[in-house]
Amino acid sequence: MMQNNNIRTGLLSLFFVMLFVACGKNEGDVVMPDKDARLSLAFRAELAADGLAKGNDSEFSSLAIYIFDKQNGDCEYSEFLPDITPEAIKEYRQVVAVTSRAKIVYAIGNYVGSDKSLSISLDKNTTMQDLEDMIVTNTTFSGSSVFMVGKKEIVVDNPFVEVEVPMKRLVARLDIYVFKNNDLKDSDVKIVSVEFVNQVMNSRCNLEREMVSPVKTLHETRVITTNTTLQNMPSDLSVIIPENAHASFYSYQNVISPSAVVDDDITPYLLVTINIDGKDYKYKGYITDNGQTTDKYSLNQNTVYRVIAMFKHPDNELFLKIIPLPWTVAESQVGGQVTEGDYTFDAYGGNDSGATTGNVYFPYVLNNAPVNATSYASYSFKLTAPAGAVWTATITNGLEFFFGNTGVTEDEIAVSRGIAREKEYLIRVGATKSWGGVKRSTYMYITVNGKKLKINPLQSDNKRKFPGNNDTDILITQMGF
Repeated sequence: MMQNNNIRTGLLSLFFVMLFVACGKNEGDVVMPDKDARLSLAFRAELAADGLAKGNDSEFSSLAIYIFDKQNGDCEYSEFLPDITPEAIKEYRQVVAVTSRAKIVYAIGNYVGSDKSLSISLDKNTTMQDLEDMIVTNTTFSGSSVFMVGKKEIVVDNPFVEVEVPMKRLVARLDIYVFKNNDLKDSDVKIVSVEFVNQVMNSRCNLEREMVSPVKTLHETRVITTNTTLQNMPSDLSVIIPENAHASFYSYQNVISPSAVVDDDITPYLLVTINIDGKDYKYKGYITDNGQTTDKYSLNQNTVYRVIAMFKHPDNELFLKIIPLPWTVAESQVGGQVTEGDYTFDAYGGNDSGATTGNVYFPYVLNNAPVNATSYASYSFKLTAPAGAVWTATITNGLEFFFGNTGVTEDEIAVSRGIAREKEYLIRVGATKSWGGVKRSTYMYITVNGKKLKINPLQSDNKRKFPGNNDTDILITQMGF
């Protein structure tokens, strides 16, 4: 009888121990056998090298996190931070116990706000398909609550796995900089307002290039009250930074076929009102670039558009120079440092005369006959690492020089921006205006994560391969025959 009581007592004690362990799981103290791995997650709204942030548009004021089992779609973990106080954050980390199977992690940044609404409620019962089908609709855009989405598939092949989930903004941001041309250098020119027409206010909450149907658009007007007096285009474009923009607008993606006929009911464009010597004039310009074919008229998510506006008076034409820049929020590898062994830069074909001399002509001579167009300085550039790194070529005189997009041969395309890869890129710089008897010049440089690359260092003979007086900038001059 005593032996039976001891058995009962032992079983009862074992039951209470198991019950205690089970309760410990709810407190996060004990990992159950079916959750035998730890997943360390990092979510960042801004990289340390992000020079494109403006105001608070690179912070989390709210964040929702889901971890799904890839095989069966079950939600193993969810967390909701609807109101991050006392102030928004740039980074959030969490360690979660999970099973040792492949996972899909979703993160929704800045999902709470009076400026937006979601087609579903985010809670513990939300599925992967719900997230893929979710639609966000804004009534306005707040720079302190930019909607972000992160998604990453993870292989859990170790007891402890560290992962950074890349966050991408569903919006584009347009930074508008307005300058007067040289013809008006003696006139009193002020900017009155900037209007953004066909600002897209709704979007699917995924990273695909597809539009919501129906599309909700807005015509937004900004009256300019500070720094209204316009200056001439600066020779050094380094002053063109987000804080100096006359106006900034946000929009969800606006995907338009490059072959489509311009339709003012959906194509994004600007209306700028300028006061010249006391009289108002309104100028119109489409969001595009001269000669642009890829993404013409479109606005892509997770992109900052640097819009440099020059107006032609009295024709009421607005000349827009568009420089699309990827918002630099991605995985740590993308933000890695570039070493001098990661890139090569040379004259196209090793001997392009425009590159080696730094001289371009408009018009130029071909086969002893004048051609009424610009010649080019053509360069070959290759960036191989870090993986996913984005490079950008910049010219300091964007009014009198431009980046060409046609190749030296018909099967080539010239670019001024690209991503790390093994194949070389072609970069071409030409003059925008015909020769007027006075030399014009610009500097060109290439940056990765805001840092200039040494594309013009001193050679073994203590000379530089290209015109210029430092390691990073190349001088290009328009000459006359």
